[in-house]
Amino acid sequence: MAKGKRKKKKHSGPPQQSANPEAALAEATKLTEALAQDDADPSLWGTLHKALMAAKVPSGEAMPLIMGRNVEAISHLLARLRGDEPAIEPVAEPIEQVADVPDDIKRQAMKAFRKRIKLTRLDHESRLGVGPLTGGKAAEFESILPPHQFPAEVWKALADDGQLVTTGRGFYKLP
Repeated sequence: MAKGKRKKKKHSGPPQQSANPEAALAEATKLTEALAQDDADPSLWGTLHKALMAAKVPSGEAMPLIMGRNVEAISHLLARLRGDEPAIEPVAEPIEQVADVPDDIKRQAMKAFRKRIKLTRLDHESRLGVGPLTGGKAAEFESILPPHQFPAEVWKALADDGQLVTTGRGFYKLP
């Protein structure tokens, strides 16, 4: 029996856009102006997102603006990319004054923090691996959320004293 000729599969999906970034930037500007109108079609946001990606705008800058539906910020971004507007320098955050925390509270908080680290490490290391006879593996975490029995001011004060190191978003580690 002879085999029949196989048909080649056609690749489906959106066509590849080979537009230059300048044209995509102009299209994004038009879409932003259209979205500034009160009766704008909500589906234009997806088209604007595609135009921004074609214009080689970093997704870290574009996505929060698209998700937040912030037309004004997008127009500022496009003006900056065209060179019409200078880049905005980040404003330094004001330094917070940390409340005075008594030494005995700090000592209790550090004791609770060390205990939390010890228990978290023990919990991570006691988990079984792939095989039934494995003994676990070393814990590979650097920082933890501190115990909730003490307020955030205590942890900030300990970080200012150098007893803890803040790693961001409320996580701390031992120095």
